[in-house]
Amino acid sequence: MRGSDVMGTRAAPRPCYLSPSMRRRSGLRSSEHNSYYEPPGFPRQMPLRFWKKDKPEKGKPEKETEEPKEKPKAPPAAKPAPSETAAKAAEKPAPQAAPPKPGEVEVFVNEAHAGLVDLGLTVAPTKAVFAKRVAAYPGGDAAFVTEYRSAPYKAVTRVLADWLGFRVPETFELGAILKDVNPRLSSFKLALAAKDLTWLDQELNLRKVKLILGDQEKVVRFKDARDLLKGVNEILASRKLAFVELETWADDFAFLLVRDPRWDKLKNPELVVIKADQTATGGECGECGAPVGKYWSDCLKCGAVFG
Repeated sequence: MRGSDVMGTRAAPRPCYLSPSMRRRSGLRSSEHNSYYEPPGFPRQMPLRFWKKDKPEKGKPEKETEEPKEKPKAPPAAKPAPSETAAKAAEKPAPQAAPPKPGEVEVFVNEAHAGLVDLGLTVAPTKAVFAKRVAAYPGGDAAFVTEYRSAPYKAVTRVLADWLGFRVPETFELGAILKDVNPRLSSFKLALAAKDLTWLDQELNLRKVKLILGDQEKVVRFKDARDLLKGVNEILASRKLAFVELETWADDFAFLLVRDPRWDKLKNPELVVIKADQTATGGECGECGAPVGKYWSDCLKCGAVFG
């Protein structure tokens, strides 16, 4: 470009032909033409028709070109929340125990009852009553057979606790426990009385009471049923009677009155689990180091609960 063009003085046009390459590079608009720049003196070329819209025929409405619309996709099915899934799983009923095979219940009943007689916890004529107690097992005969196959000590201990024994909740009243103790002592023409019950420490649930059996008296401090029955056993020792504790694998307690306990046999826990110093032959407590028995759920000395 010349200097005169820069200063605004337009020079006379030179007759020449703009090559196509020159035309493509000229992108500026002229101040004298309302169009793309073309050198004066040359006819304007017809613009391309890519922008021109065809007019509709007379009497026909103008058609609008619409882009094809995509079909809306169905929204994905909402996944249930984890809590809902867990709730539905919890609603499903637990699988029922497989029905016992023909004659299997009778075989297990005879085997378990014979073992109880050998341990000195019952007598032979009670087999029919024991069979009825098995039938009343939570879940029925099938549940008893299922548990007896895998853990006979649990199945038999639970039946024994609900049959000849009695259960005591973790929190109890003294009068309530005497109602379970005295009917069993009455078979030996004995009766236990208590007086002067006082609280020593309510936060620790520690109480004190005077126990009276015939001409014997003993002051017992206790915080649970285990402590109380231990004091009762000290009074009954001269009569060769004892309330032995049965394992419950729960927070409650269970006891059974036994005459002249056969500790040499009762220390074997494979049929009945009894918790006493004489049956603590299964190891040591991880908390206090005291001896504990096999299948025990807690320690008799420190109360530590086993996993």
